[in-house]
Amino acid sequence: MKKTPTRDELFKCPLKIVLLSFVFAGFMLTLGNTRVLADDPDNLMALQQQVISGVISDEIGSPMPGVNIQVEGTTIGTISDASGKYSITVSNQNAVLVFSFVGYNQQKIPVAGKSSINVSMEPSVSSLEEVVVVGYGTSKKSDLTGSIVAVTEDTYKNQPVVRVDDILQGRSAGVNVTSVSGAPGGTTSIRIRGSNSITGNNEPLYVIDGFVGGNMANVNPTDIETIQVLKDASSTAIYGSRGANGVVLITTKKGTVGKPKLSVTGRYFVSNVLKKIPLLNAGEFAQVANERADVLGSSRPFTDQQVADFIANGGYDWQDMIFRTAGGQEVQMDYSGGTDAVTYFISGNYFDQDGIIINSGFKRYSLRTNIDAKLSEKLRGSLKVNFARRETNNTSGSLNTNSLVAGATAWAPTTPPYDANGKLTLVDPVSSIKTNPIELATNDAINQSNTFSTNGNFVYQIIKGLSLDVGFGVDYNNTQGKNFNQSLQTNQPSASRTSNETIFLQNTNMLTYNRTFNDIHNIIITGVAEYQWQQAESFGVTANVLLFPFLRYNNIVLANSYATTNNYTKSTIGSYIGRVNYNLLNRYLVTASIRSDRSSKFRGKNQTSVFPSVGIGWRISEEEFMQGVPVISNLKLRASWGQTGSQAVNVYGTVTSYNTAANVAATSWLNGTLTSGINIGNPGNENLKWETTTQTNVGFDLGLLKDRFTLEADYFLKNTTDLLLSEPLPGYVGGGSIYRNVGAVRNSGFEFNLNARVIERKNFSWNLNFNVSVLHNEVTDLGDNPFILTSGGAGAGMLTNPEMILKPGYCISSYYGFKSLGIWQVADAELAAKYGNQPGDYRYEDVNGDYAITGSDFQIIGSGMPKKVLGLNSTLRYKNFTLNAFFQSMLDYGKWNFAYAQIMIAAANAREFTHRDILNRWSPDNPTSRVAAFSKTNVPRIQSSEYIESGNYLRLKNLSLQYALPRNILKWGDLTAMISAQNLLTFTKYKWIDPETYSNLGSGDQRGGDGGSYPGAKTWTFGVTLNF
Repeated sequence: MKKTPTRDELFKCPLKIVLLSFVFAGFMLTLGNTRVLADDPDNLMALQQQVISGVISDEIGSPMPGVNIQVEGTTIGTISDASGKYSITVSNQNAVLVFSFVGYNQQKIPVAGKSSINVSMEPSVSSLEEVVVVGYGTSKKSDLTGSIVAVTEDTYKNQPVVRVDDILQGRSAGVNVTSVSGAPGGTTSIRIRGSNSITGNNEPLYVIDGFVGGNMANVNPTDIETIQVLKDASSTAIYGSRGANGVVLITTKKGTVGKPKLSVTGRYFVSNVLKKIPLLNAGEFAQVANERADVLGSSRPFTDQQVADFIANGGYDWQDMIFRTAGGQEVQMDYSGGTDAVTYFISGNYFDQDGIIINSGFKRYSLRTNIDAKLSEKLRGSLKVNFARRETNNTSGSLNTNSLVAGATAWAPTTPPYDANGKLTLVDPVSSIKTNPIELATNDAINQSNTFSTNGNFVYQIIKGLSLDVGFGVDYNNTQGKNFNQSLQTNQPSASRTSNETIFLQNTNMLTYNRTFNDIHNIIITGVAEYQWQQAESFGVTANVLLFPFLRYNNIVLANSYATTNNYTKSTIGSYIGRVNYNLLNRYLVTASIRSDRSSKFRGKNQTSVFPSVGIGWRISEEEFMQGVPVISNLKLRASWGQTGSQAVNVYGTVTSYNTAANVAATSWLNGTLTSGINIGNPGNENLKWETTTQTNVGFDLGLLKDRFTLEADYFLKNTTDLLLSEPLPGYVGGGSIYRNVGAVRNSGFEFNLNARVIERKNFSWNLNFNVSVLHNEVTDLGDNPFILTSGGAGAGMLTNPEMILKPGYCISSYYGFKSLGIWQVADAELAAKYGNQPGDYRYEDVNGDYAITGSDFQIIGSGMPKKVLGLNSTLRYKNFTLNAFFQSMLDYGKWNFAYAQIMIAAANAREFTHRDILNRWSPDNPTSRVAAFSKTNVPRIQSSEYIESGNYLRLKNLSLQYALPRNILKWGDLTAMISAQNLLTFTKYKWIDPETYSNLGSGDQRGGDGGSYPGAKTWTFGVTLNF
């Protein structure tokens, strides 16, 4: 008897999944088209043909592009061009044209022998009738009781967004998007309503076309129809153990009924670094180095002749050697259309952008097919297939003071990059102790990711109002890592190769009952059973002292020594979900949900947890006593409460691990050789349970003048308890560390989102969106620990103590160090002498009053978490011109500028001063300076508030101008040309290159240190879009 393959065996061959998905897509497309051939009246003998044309305008007379026009009951259709003009052929004098556009009332107009039909579209009474995507279903916006923000293509289509996080940044109150790395394809951080977990991941959950836990990096932003951000527990609790950090629902585009449409877009990018650090030139550097040597009593590093030569001839600009003008290009193609039976959307994208640092860049290839089919009167099906390949090199966000950006400011401008033989200079004899920045830049850190994902569903209407939705999803990823390190100083080049494979399966079965009784009671009941299975495998090889380093990572078998690693994990989660939505008289709203999750990460009774929520709403504007107030088109009060969870522990966090490495588990030492044994590593904790976040939200929605002006306001309070922390164990019990449920974190704040159609004229309009969020984050409990010290790594060895601290009463991202009191002044000479200092030296707060500045004087000296985030999006339209300006701002937080500190203390990575601020150092005649004088007694401390600066900034994130060429010029299609500038202006007092990016990637969200992170770029984009 033939053996049935197991699930594991099946998924060892991902090609089978790919082929099956495309075969299934072809089946649905063929079946849908077969119905059309049988039923479509357009396949019958055509009657007399007639061309109908006209112009479509909005309520104020402005032309409306993109309006869908269809001959009722047929597949014949078209869309209006940029001037609102359209032309369509009908074969029946009794035909009816249907005009539709999102946000406007549908209109049906009989042809009745007319050859010209002009249409004035009327907006819907309220945008509240708009249908939005919620967890496991959809809802009218008017029926929402939770805090949900929709980001549609209209809010960003005039900007050249290249990633999903570009869409989210600054467009939704309560959502903080930060570029950890400014490199193309670099790391970003997204936080919704603060940070909940100390050790866990605080990124939101991404749900892509119903697939829970997708990777937003694999979604081409051009393919996106809408994004819904779920913020409060009433909205997110339905995702249970993964909803604590908020949920981002991404819905990709579908085809529309009508004739096929083809869109082609081409863009070209030119990028430069935002700014350069103002450094000493070679002559100034040599002079300052000699002046410092004279004060310290050491020998001068430069002769008078050398100084004169550098003044006359200049030196070397290391920033110019690593930064460049970078180019890029993007090509996007869409093809869509369909019939009443089947619609399709096909998209292809190629993106290639060099980084502003040499030997860095990002490439993306993507292909998507979305098919929706009406298989019968009661059965519908859909299939979405996506392939994405991403290639990056040297785009990491973890650049610290050891890296090339910091190095380019620390190497002396008197040191040439190459020696007389044309080889890289290995050592800076005067200033930096680190590796040549050009060598660092020409190392490789390549990441190649291939992702194939497919998901689909069948929806069967059992009876009126009752439907069954059976869905499936597969996500397969294979990532290859290729790394090479030249190590020229030690002549020990190394390389590594890594391979990671992940398979993610999902099955979702949903039953929905939607019924209205007596025209006043509407009830929607949803029940879901969902199962997810994930497996990850990886291995890696590192080769040390390559015999042929010019081959880099392509011949690692020829080396002096090797180290190998491998890893395997598998986890599952099963869920049962229930939700009830009740609407009485379209005024009184109640939403209640409950979800039970069972996770393989936990053990025993803690494997299962239940997450409930409830939300209520009152549409005051629908009450009879409000009908005499026409200025208020919508007024709704909302309140919600609920619980969500987090599995902030690795797959085997509850299981005891063992060490087998010879250096930690040796059993003997014979003949100079260690023999491996086994001992306990990190003990497991079978009593671990979920982190739980309890959130309360109250808010209101206000619409004025038929929603011409809308305001959404919310207050939230989130308490996260049972935080999962890794605590060290004493040696007498075996050492290592163990996970425990200890501690709590609180997030609270306000959010405001204002939309306004400020001006509406026939040829001119102005739309405005402004949002602001205010956040307070606080650690409230750490169990038996009064505080916990952690390190983010931004200082890269320059620090003697951890620079971050967790302490009840303070932010989760708090800085730990000395508090700077400025400079000792002449009047303080007697007191300064008690500390071994003199006027002109740095002064620090002596916390314990012992006249010594030691580790006992450390204290909390700042926070790296922004308290306010703002966004402003303004769109002006005049005839065929569109001007869009997008501003983004973060306020009330500090950035620890380690990169600046290292070139201003001449004691760590840089042995000399290189920043121009040293020219304004303290003297009795310049007592207001914050830069210490040269002194034998001065002890500069990098771990002090002296180098914590305000990170506040306001940035013109995007400024773009578009022009749509009227169709009557080209005849065959629409052409839109655009020019855009990204990061054109930044208003900030921060001294380093980019106030947004940061270096430290420590535990949880302890961030904010900048040790020379990859900065953002000022980018000009030129593009053309053709629609056929």
